[in-house]
Amino acid sequence: MSGEPTLHSRRTLTLRFDIPISKTREFWDALKEGKLVATKCTKCGTVSFPPQGDCPKCMGSEFTWFDLGSEAKLVTFTQVQITPASFVENDPYVIAIAEFPGGTKVLAWLEGVGPETAKLGMKLRVESRLPKEGSPYYVFVPA
Repeated sequence: MSGEPTLHSRRTLTLRFDIPISKTREFWDALKEGKLVATKCTKCGTVSFPPQGDCPKCMGSEFTWFDLGSEAKLVTFTQVQITPASFVENDPYVIAIAEFPGGTKVLAWLEGVGPETAKLGMKLRVESRLPKEGSPYYVFVPA
């Protein structure tokens, strides 16, 4: 039957984020230097990643920045088969959640290892990517 969705169907996905850059500038600046940073509320101690300009727990607006480090361990992963049109050149791809010392969990693409060889608990390293166009981003790679 024609018109039925297949595994190769694509739909346009439009995302819009209205977050003042001044509140997250340190994150982007650190990422350009190869560091992954998070925020910690000075009022209640809540750690936020991605970094927040206001605490999601107590709504405080004072926080400190800290480096998560570069080493983490794999908590879970999945291979994405049906991707948004904006990621069509990268499909399929693997995304993972890794835990840093201190307990902060981060979601990112997993490069250099496929779903058949990824092992829960394996050591990962976070690396930043600086594309010619667009914003910097981070990925996990085997440590």
